[in-house]
Amino acid sequence: MVFAPASSYSAGNADTSFSFRYYDYDVNISSSGSEFFRGRLSITEKGKELFSMDSSFTDYVEHKFIDLNGDGSNEMLLYLTEGASPYVFHFLYIFDHTKSAKPLYMLQNGEVDTSVFGKPLLSVNSRMSPAVLGLWYSWFLKYEDNKLKYIKPEDSRRSMLGPDLVNIKENLNELQKSNQVCDDFAYNVFFEYIFITSKISGEESEAERFFEENYKCENKTASLKQFKTTAAENYTWIKDEENYKYTDY
Repeated sequence: MVFAPASSYSAGNADTSFSFRYYDYDVNISSSGSEFFRGRLSITEKGKELFSMDSSFTDYVEHKFIDLNGDGSNEMLLYLTEGASPYVFHFLYIFDHTKSAKPLYMLQNGEVDTSVFGKPLLSVNSRMSPAVLGLWYSWFLKYEDNKLKYIKPEDSRRSMLGPDLVNIKENLNELQKSNQVCDDFAYNVFFEYIFITSKISGEESEAERFFEENYKCENKTASLKQFKTTAAENYTWIKDEENYKYTDY
């Protein structure tokens, strides 16, 4: 049997502490319920500590075992939360026991998507400022050939990537009613969201059409250039595997 069920262990004065098995590794987690960034993670094998992480997370959320690359061996997905930011709900740490006891990658607001049978992907969800607007955008990654690769899915998951133009139009109308268009910070954030999500989903022409029909400020040409530049820069960043690799702080 590869995996053993979770069991409790003692870790000083920690408010929460438990452990579980991942192949030959013992994964130990402790956290404090009263202080931020007091969590501790350690991975041991036959009593020898191979990896530890201190004071970089607040609490454990959950963990999953899943074969991401189809090689017959399960990767470990560990969800840990900081709990101190309206933009970051958790970080997803990706472990592959065939490579290292250390996490290979770390995804902000990462999730595993198993909606298409036999083809699991990882998604990253980025919330936009200000958080009260509720705007966020997502993209997919695939763990393959020992690398985390950006992928633009051609299946049902592709529909999850594009902008919600109906909702944005309603918000823009509300701003216009209260005469808070060009002077309101949120106005430009809505258009940034449209261009970024359209870049990811491959619908750039739809974003430009929406912009031409709905952008009401005088600096239209300069704004269009800026929105497209911002979207292109974001797209370049999300396609770079180096941005997801785990590094020790």
